[in-house]
Amino acid sequence: MVTNLDGEAPSVKAWGTGRALRNPRGTIHRAHPRPIGLLRQSPDMTSSDRPRLVRVDAAWATAGTSWCTRITRALGDALDGGHLYDVAHVGSTAVPGLLAKPTLDLLALVHPWPLPADADARLADLGFVHHGEHGLPGRTYYTLGHHDVHLHVVDPESDHWRRHLVLRDYLRTSDDARARYQAAKHDGIRRSDAVADDGTARTAYQEAKADVLATLEAEALARALEHTGFRPVVDLAHALADAAARWAIAGGWALDLLAGTPARHHDDVDVAVDAAAAPAVLDALAGHGARAAWVIAGTPARYVPRKTGETHPGGGHQAHARRGDTWFDVVIEPWTDTQWRYRRDPRITLPLDRAIRHTNVDGVDVPIMAPEAVLLFKATTGGRRVPRPKDDADLPRALPWLDADARAWLQAALPVGHPWRERLAYR
Repeated sequence: MVTNLDGEAPSVKAWGTGRALRNPRGTIHRAHPRPIGLLRQSPDMTSSDRPRLVRVDAAWATAGTSWCTRITRALGDALDGGHLYDVAHVGSTAVPGLLAKPTLDLLALVHPWPLPADADARLADLGFVHHGEHGLPGRTYYTLGHHDVHLHVVDPESDHWRRHLVLRDYLRTSDDARARYQAAKHDGIRRSDAVADDGTARTAYQEAKADVLATLEAEALARALEHTGFRPVVDLAHALADAAARWAIAGGWALDLLAGTPARHHDDVDVAVDAAAAPAVLDALAGHGARAAWVIAGTPARYVPRKTGETHPGGGHQAHARRGDTWFDVVIEPWTDTQWRYRRDPRITLPLDRAIRHTNVDGVDVPIMAPEAVLLFKATTGGRRVPRPKDDADLPRALPWLDADARAWLQAALPVGHPWRERLAYR
């Protein structure tokens, strides 16, 4: 979804550690009565302390949709000034036909994370009890009832959202994946039944699934990457084809386009635009069904919904837009008619015809930022002196695309003492 915002706004990034969401048992304080509704009415939708499995039917989907609606109303849409980017029913009860522990798992992607006190209070009004991260960094864990509902509110900088959505969708669509996971669940129940202690039984159940779950997650991520391909970029190019605006794909997508294949999942599509062109770009996106909001710098940053034809009101350099499941990070830059200027230090420049390259994807012309400009932003994302691991991994893959002049330019543009300076000196 949305890329790093130089420490000014959230990044809707949610994937990278390879851990699966756990459902640990915390201390449950029944501060609210059990909710009236589907979860209370169905005898199969209550959880015991020992693992047990029920067959997932349509009632779980109905309950999931109902709770997602309640959470959306409670937290509000982030682009409208609320806190919620997205919420989804995940876990085994989101996979029809699968055997599952009778707990409804919900995943919410929010801004900011952790939620402020007023938003947390609105979840408490729904009956949710707050347990903090509860052993899983980047996740705030809430429970409702005695494990009736687990709500995992996740940090956009974590990988939790992406991993769990692609795994859920893989299990929904692959009979083989579903069968392997179900077999692991049966093995887990056999192991848990062999021990007397409830806590040990839960651990035995989780450990029995761990290897299969890790394999399925890796398969799901690879399949999602292959299925997505360059579709978000091509869709953007189609949307902007008639816009009288200068723009270019930036960030990781730009490097993937140079390589000819996506190397990893991207949370959003970074779009660099000339400041004068930003309204035309955002209007074109709106004409293709995208909703947009200005990002206003602050701690945390906040969103202001954008109106047609409107320029940035000040206090920032970005807009975030969303169409369906695709997010766009529109970065407004101080270009001139002939020069690309580095927004963080406008003294650093490139001729515009060198800064913007073009490539063809499925017969569509796509402008992309030059790799040296992309790497300069990645080297100092969020004001960091040391690049993030994923950005650091992009340097060696981009080096073959840098000629001597590009290397020299990037080396000179980097801050004194930056670790990439030395690496750029050697081929």
